[in-house]
Amino acid sequence: MQNRYAADIGDFVKLSMLRRLAAGRRLGVLWWLYPDEAHNADGKHVAYLDRPHLWRSLDPVLFDHLRSIVESGNRNVEALEQAGLFEDAIYFNDDIPVEGSTSDRRASRSAWFDRAGHAVRDCDLLFLDPDNGLETANYSAGARKAGKSVALAELKSLQREGRTIIVYHHHTRMAGGNILELAHWGTRLAELGFRVDALRAAVGTARAFFLLDATSEMRSHAADFAARWGSKVTWHPALDTRKT
Repeated sequence: MQNRYAADIGDFVKLSMLRRLAAGRRLGVLWWLYPDEAHNADGKHVAYLDRPHLWRSLDPVLFDHLRSIVESGNRNVEALEQAGLFEDAIYFNDDIPVEGSTSDRRASRSAWFDRAGHAVRDCDLLFLDPDNGLETANYSAGARKAGKSVALAELKSLQREGRTIIVYHHHTRMAGGNILELAHWGTRLAELGFRVDALRAAVGTARAFFLLDATSEMRSHAADFAARWGSKVTWHPALDTRKT
């Protein structure tokens, strides 16, 4: 996540999803906040707010809050937190470390992650919002852009009995396309001991939300969410190959 993305079309789909899935759960949001960049137009995708006839009915309360944030010019994660979209949610919005040497960044990342885990220790639903998603093939915690990804080891360390983790992943150009990429990560995450389902959203750019260790009730809510959003969102259950 970067502050400049706040209230864009990606936020509309992910926050609407969380509003559907977080009912009855103690939500912890780890923004994985990366410093704003200026090399592309990411974050400028707010034209959906000018088309309420197409989008507002999907989540009117959220739509109106996000439109107010954009109109205020105060686009950042704190504005999202202060919108009151979730009751009793815990937010961790410390900037992810990017400065210093490779060894400095590795040590800072470890300390940052310890603080993050402590902040959400009492939450039974976590949402992780890394800028790019799951770790790259050559991931290293000390790399300059490691803060754009969540490491699989970090995911595993957050796993608890009775806890569901939802993690954002921006689809890549993996050979075979998005569906094969979902299957790839379903296998990788299952190898870590997770039960894996996913929602895939084709809004703005293609993105996935992996649901790890979701309850049967949450899986049902996820399927309902996809049905409500029509062709914009699809439900991909049991990516760990278990029977649905």
